[in-house]
Amino acid sequence: MDRRRFLATASVSAAGIAGLAGCLGNDIDDTPLVETDPMEEPLGSSVASWDDLGDLEGEITIYSGRTPDQISAVFDAIEEEYDDFTVSVDYDDNDVQVNQILEEETHPADLMYSQDPGALNELYNNDILQELPEDIVDAVPGSYQHNEGYWTGVTGRTRAILYNNDRLDETEFDDWDELPTDIMEYATDERFEGIISTRPNSGTFRGFIQAMVELEGEEETREWVRTMAEDQDAQLFEGGSSQAEAVNQGGDNDPIVGLGNSYYAARILNEDSSAPIRTTFTENDAGCLFSVAGVGVLNEVSDSELVAEFVRHLLAEDGQELMMDDNGEYPVIEGIDYVGPLPDLEEINPPEFDLSNFDMDLQEAGDLIDEEGLGV
Repeated sequence: MDRRRFLATASVSAAGIAGLAGCLGNDIDDTPLVETDPMEEPLGSSVASWDDLGDLEGEITIYSGRTPDQISAVFDAIEEEYDDFTVSVDYDDNDVQVNQILEEETHPADLMYSQDPGALNELYNNDILQELPEDIVDAVPGSYQHNEGYWTGVTGRTRAILYNNDRLDETEFDDWDELPTDIMEYATDERFEGIISTRPNSGTFRGFIQAMVELEGEEETREWVRTMAEDQDAQLFEGGSSQAEAVNQGGDNDPIVGLGNSYYAARILNEDSSAPIRTTFTENDAGCLFSVAGVGVLNEVSDSELVAEFVRHLLAEDGQELMMDDNGEYPVIEGIDYVGPLPDLEEINPPEFDLSNFDMDLQEAGDLIDEEGLGV
């Protein structure tokens, strides 16, 4: 198998999966992860580094719902750290990966790396995941993982208000000293009419809408979506990166404000600290919902001890810092400082929300968005 194999970009072919399964063979380690011991130091109350953990040797295979630009840097760094270790990754959309796993009789992959909790919850609901070792579960705050320890967040992001700091004065309004701290006002404040944007087809937007329903009520949420579409005339994007880039570049037809994930702005600012894109946050509502990208270990793996130790490497300080630097996300381990261009998470006031409630399709939220006129 090639060292970094891209089996698909838009869909996973049956032939590609069969080839991957053939490379891995039929060897399955039937030792549950919870019965394995850490190779060296466990995770837990103190922050671990790769030097504290066991050396990785062998090969693991990952189905990734994250794109290479979001996650490949940490895989590369781990491979460079250990000469006899290989990460083989199949990149595709979350739903493609989950559906493929559900169709497989024997899983070629050892773990699923998901863009959001919904895909991991879908695997859990179908008895595909196995429980993680106690030290891994104990290292991550309960709100950032499955409530029974079957998956864990690895990095986090908040919903945020992105805006172009150079362009606010282009509008007819001059009172831009403060932006609303209540997400509901972004649908009613006349300052945002015609200059605001969002990305309604994404899983994170549907999760945001589901959270709004639970926190504000369905009728209030429907009114918010309908008003964004009809009164604010929100500009709609199909990609988070393209939306943030449009806010940042500031052309005549580009939005000045965007509702999106914080890390899209952080990635731009990491590349160019003088870029005009900025972020602000609402307070204790769905507009600043904190969610995670995370991993779940499949119930059939090639080497239980190795897979568990690999997850520890993702959660150790080295792995967390790499993903902060490369993708602008927040760490999920207490004691690891955020090193990006956004406010520390302690300065933001996200609502308490059980991410185990998210399902993969978030169909009810998707239907609400379409029914109220904001679908793409």
